[in-house]
Amino acid sequence: MRPEVRAALVRWREVIVGLVVVALFAWWAASSYGVMRWIALTGMALAVIFAFAAVQRARFSQGGGGFGAVEVDEGVVSFFSPLTGGQIEIEAISAVTLLPGPKGHAHWQLDAYGQTPLIIPLNAHGAEVLFDVFVGLDGLETEKMLREIKSNPDRPVVIWRKRTAVLH
Repeated sequence: MRPEVRAALVRWREVIVGLVVVALFAWWAASSYGVMRWIALTGMALAVIFAFAAVQRARFSQGGGGFGAVEVDEGVVSFFSPLTGGQIEIEAISAVTLLPGPKGHAHWQLDAYGQTPLIIPLNAHGAEVLFDVFVGLDGLETEKMLREIKSNPDRPVVIWRKRTAVLH
């Protein structure tokens, strides 16, 4: 199998599984009646939701092979590389910015008050775990984020900023 085909299958494997499960539940719903049909339709609806989430996750993934490695453990995002790195608590993140990079290699910038920003390449090893971190941020627009990743911006784009109470 060609490496690019294998990479595409690995990237979209959750979507493929989700669509197979949708097809199986649809077949079950079409070939049954009564309570079993309702159970199959419910399962099919859940599988459609899973497949939709899998499409978003696949669109976020940049395939790895980049510089450094990302790890999320116990509420802390860590980035390790030979030249840079750092950690930031998920609860402390105040902004997520998409930074343009040379030759289309963009980076995430995670900001927290009182800390040096954490810069992570989009294609760093394990960077796909950032999808779950970003989706968990209150008010982040997933579709906006995915559009910005695809458009490969030529200027920094703020994807999310923590809302703070203004006192006056």
